[in-house]
Amino acid sequence: MKTPWNWLEGVVFVSSCVLVALVLGYLAVDAWTMGSGPPDLTVTVGTPVRGVSGWRVPVTVENHGDVAAEEVHVRVSLRGERPEQSELVLTYVPRQSQREGWVVFGQEPSDLEARAVGFATP
Repeated sequence: MKTPWNWLEGVVFVSSCVLVALVLGYLAVDAWTMGSGPPDLTVTVGTPVRGVSGWRVPVTVENHGDVAAEEVHVRVSLRGERPEQSELVLTYVPRQSQREGWVVFGQEPSDLEARAVGFATP
């Protein structure tokens, strides 16, 4: 014996089918249009913050490339009378995204230079 559907079951079923189709369509279009270019990393530093053990500086790494980057090594250099360097390693920076971290300096940072010095591709 077949039981009839009520209107709520029909609406939920049709809505879920449409949502699943939309997600699959989006994933297919994203996979089709994704390039194969290498990671394109840009590094920016934020405003230094005084801490108990020195000066903390926020660092943002953006990946504008089509492939993720692993083990991203970032070097931040303080130029001036007493040069100082600090390094940061980010485990994973996905494609078209950004990750943040912090570096610490012993003296007040005024003239900073930051760059990615190396990474691996998965």
